[in-house]
Amino acid sequence: MPYIKRPPEVVSRTLKLEQPVSELLDDYCRFVECSPDHETNFVLKKLLWRDPEYRKWRSEKKAKQTRTTADPREMSKTA
Repeated sequence: MPYIKRPPEVVSRTLKLEQPVSELLDDYCRFVECSPDHETNFVLKKLLWRDPEYRKWRSEKKAKQTRTTADPREMSKTA
């Protein structure tokens, strides 16, 4: 296993921010000396992983997908 992992794929996406949020983002990026792209990725990851309801929903969704792909009978029940 390599020590250094390949960076995640970067995709382009267009978002609209409220004016005060956009200004905060620009200001914070100047403060920490990084790009808005990097800071937005970091903040979103941190925020989303700290949401317990989202984490529960996501794990239930993954468990359901695993059961469905592991047991073909489950697929016939959902169809």
